[in-house]
Amino acid sequence: MNLRLSHLLIAMPVAFAACNVSPYTEGPSMNENPGILPLDYESEIANGEFFLGPEDKVILDVYQNQDLSRTYKIRIDGTVNLPLVGKLRATGQTRDQFEDSLMDAYAKYLVNPVVYVDVEFSPKRKVSVMGEVNRAAVLSLTSPRTTVLDVIAAAGGLSPDGDKTGVLIARYVDGIMTVKHFDLDMLFAPDDVNVRSSVPFVQAGDVVYVVKTAEAIYNQHLTTVSDTLRAMSFGERVILSAPRTAEALQGDLDEPL
Repeated sequence: MNLRLSHLLIAMPVAFAACNVSPYTEGPSMNENPGILPLDYESEIANGEFFLGPEDKVILDVYQNQDLSRTYKIRIDGTVNLPLVGKLRATGQTRDQFEDSLMDAYAKYLVNPVVYVDVEFSPKRKVSVMGEVNRAAVLSLTSPRTTVLDVIAAAGGLSPDGDKTGVLIARYVDGIMTVKHFDLDMLFAPDDVNVRSSVPFVQAGDVVYVVKTAEAIYNQHLTTVSDTLRAMSFGERVILSAPRTAEALQGDLDEPL
């Protein structure tokens, strides 16, 4: 038994040396376009704000018309039902575009209407951050220009076991789960200093996952093996001492009281 265990302990550092390189280091790096954003989302990024969508809230302030100034929730069909105007489509417009649409619509009923719009985006625009971060979290997005670094920072940053070369973004594209890998080291210390790095943006529904370093995985296995060896060693001592224990007990029983 001891010979086999010694062979196991000798083999483990060799195994660690073989897995010391992260299995994710050969994937696309931070300076490569992930290429998994839908066209409308790319437009939102270029615009710097989300387009209005179902369950977003629009807060209207119609100048000198307090009866018309209130908060409306965009319906599933993409419209809001407004006094005087009736149903007005909101989905797919920016805040400014919707503001212009409102002024055009109210111009039929008011003289030189002035409308201000504020937006409270739906909390369903969420990103999950999991794996080796200090605080796994579900984060609500307020801007399409939220990057993977933003959400990792909001989750407290990488844990001590987090692999900077193993940041994954999982996203449904046309009903199929797509997983892209990114390497934070390529952002801050690229192999080619002339390569311009770009940080990928996250999208509502994304799952950002940080994997463990190979060293952390090895240490975890080493702890398991060490605990197993200690248990086996204790069991071995119990087995070997069993005859002596039995003899001692038998001797005690044979002695006269």
